[in-house]
Amino acid sequence: MWEQDKKIMRRPPFLSPFSALGFGVLSLAFALAGSQLVEPSTAPPKPKPPPLTKETVVFWDMRLWHVVGIFSLFVLSIIITLCCVFNCRVPRTRKEIEARYLQRRAAKMYTDKLETVPPLTELTEVPGGDKKKKKKDTVDTVAIKVEEDEKKEGKK
Repeated sequence: MWEQDKKIMRRPPFLSPFSALGFGVLSLAFALAGSQLVEPSTAPPKPKPPPLTKETVVFWDMRLWHVVGIFSLFVLSIIITLCCVFNCRVPRTRKEIEARYLQRRAAKMYTDKLETVPPLTELTEVPGGDKKKKKKDTVDTVAIKVEEDEKKEGKK
């Protein structure tokens, strides 16, 4: 509090330390806002680019529609090639879906049965070949040789 002629006077509210800080922030904000204002220039405005049409030359003296056509043909050829390589065809009717299912099931059953069939060399005798083939992995024991000798004597 101030004393002035022995009278007690109160300080005005706008002179408090917080109000001084507020005035400082406010003046800084006005300074920054003023610096963002665009000053008018005397230069002529920039010309607008020409509108993009189908006859606009893009590169190599090719028009826009040429570039779009070539690109779309390239993409279409890739899609067709991939569909032919991987046999991608979407069936259109229920009959086609069921026929494809039955065909796959029949092919699976055929391959399963084919795996159970022994090799052809085991089923038939090869002309001029040995009638008895010994496996190289097995070792003949004395008992096997005795059994073979007994079979030979029994046939005689």
